[in-house]
Order: sequence, then C-alpha cells, then structure tokens
Amino acid sequence: MEKQIPIFNTLKEICDWFGLPSTELISEDFMLQEIDQWNKNKYLNAPDFYKANFFTIFIINEGSATHLFNDEVIKLESSGIFITCPGHHRNYKFDHLTEACFICFTEKFLADHCFSDVYKEFPFLLSESFIYTKADPENYQIIKNNTHQIKKEIQRSPDQKLMLIGNMVEFLLIKIKELFQNQFHPVNDNNNSIITTFYTDLENYFNEIIEGKKPKQLNAKDFADLQFLNEDYFSGVIKTKTGRTPTAWINSRLLSEVKILLTETTMPIAEIADLFQFTNSRYFNSYFKNQTTLTPAYYRKSLHKS
Repeated sequence: MEKQIPIFNTLKEICDWFGLPSTELISEDFMLQEIDQWNKNKYLNAPDFYKANFFTIFIINEGSATHLFNDEVIKLESSGIFITCPGHHRNYKFDHLTEACFICFTEKFLADHCFSDVYKEFPFLLSESFIYTKADPENYQIIKNNTHQIKKEIQRSPDQKLMLIGNMVEFLLIKIKELFQNQFHPVNDNNNSIITTFYTDLENYFNEIIEGKKPKQLNAKDFADLQFLNEDYFSGVIKTKTGRTPTAWINSRLLSEVKILLTETTMPIAEIADLFQFTNSRYFNSYFKNQTTLTPAYYRKSLHKS
C-alpha cells in the first residue's frame, strides 16, 4: 500500500504532528522555532517527505543538514539560508546541528503585516520551490542579529507585536534577496554572462506573453539556441550555477506570472489559460493544482478572504 505524504495547511497542524506545544505559535500565521526544541524522537520516526502550505526560512547558525529534492541531496551548511515555499515537498535531515531555527509564516501573514506589493519586491516567494544560499560573514551577522530581534520581540506583548515582526521579516527578505542576486553575479566569472543573458531572455519572453503577443512556446533548447550554445552545455552551466535546470526556471516563472494575474487582476481564468497557451482551461486547472495543491479559482478566492 502506497504511503501517503502528510500535508499541513496550518502551523498548528505541523506543531501537533511533531509534538510541539501550540504555545510556540505567535499567531495562527507565524512561528519561530529553534531547532533544539524539536522532539527528536518524533522527528526520527517522521516520514521522509511532507508538504506544507506555508513559507519556511531555515537558518543554520552552526552545523549541517541535508534536504532531498528530486532525488538530489542538497547539503545545507553553517551560515546557510534555505527557503521553501507553500505547496512543495520538504525533507530535512539534521546531520550535526547545534544551532538553527525555522521561521514559518503564511501568505496571510505577508498580506496582513508586510507591505502590499511584497510579491513584486520578492518574486521568488511566488515562483521558487526552494532557495538556498550561504551568507558571507558580514551579511550572516546581520541576518543573525535580525533573527535575534524577532525572538526578542516575540517575548514582548505590545499591541503592534505582529506588525513589528512583519517589518523584521521584510528586512530579512531584503537581505536574502541581496544574497540571492549576488549569488548569480560573481565577479570575473565567464559563465555569468550565460546566466545573465538567460534571465534577460526569460524576462523578454514573458513580457511578450503578458503583452498578448503570444510568442512561440520556448523550451530549454530554444533558450540555448538564442545564445548559440549546445543545449547540454547551456543546461549544465545553468544547473551548476543556480542549482536548477532551465526547464525548472521556465516553469517557475510561468507559475509566478499566473499567480500575479490571479492575485492582482480580475482577468477570467479562461483568459489567463489562453494567454499562456494552455490548450484548455481543464489542463490549466490541472497544471496549477499540481503545482500549488489549489485550483486557480480557489487560490484567487483564498486571497480575498477577510
């Protein structure tokens, strides 16, 4: 009998599953959990994978961990920052962690306590299944101090507690965005031009789609051809430098643009499906649900709940 993968829609559900006290929750939509507080016996008996419909920022201060993604083992090290977005599989294995924390928050938390255009400012929160980067010593100390400030704020009880925590989370995301960008813009790296050009080509391609020009659907080989490169070499450079294949980037950007239209416009779902050249609305619905666990209609409706 096939083993079912647990899916957690709320922070309380995952607290209950791991045997953590619900008092650790700051609200229904935000939690900061230090790793030494996790029930290790329960964790060791946990299934390999689970899904969670909220954001997780895993900050490793000291030690190491691994994460399994698409049959690949990703090593997470000290001063590492690992972000998982809603609806995606998670599989953390703690190797020798002595100091680390999880910061978990929902889309509702971002909407209620961060600035209104958070997804425009941080598009990776819409499109990435995961992000991993290591901070340099200076930025790592800034991020560590920011995390400590969030923990201090949690211990207080002012009326504006969640608003202040929201501001601190914004600052944390700004620093992560800087690190994320710098990671793909190393100085004097010949392969950097390939990545930069790919990002530019990807941007132009989706801009044409949004403008209604309906360009030919492009795949990894097409983007390699634009740079007159062999597809295998092109894909190897992108995968090595970014940790993701060109196909994964294309798919993530597609999902990001779809979510923006569902979030910020009233465009009928059938028109969105047509804009991105899905053969029909049923196929579009199936694609979106497979990526997010929600149908486009339910996703849009959930964003406008009071």
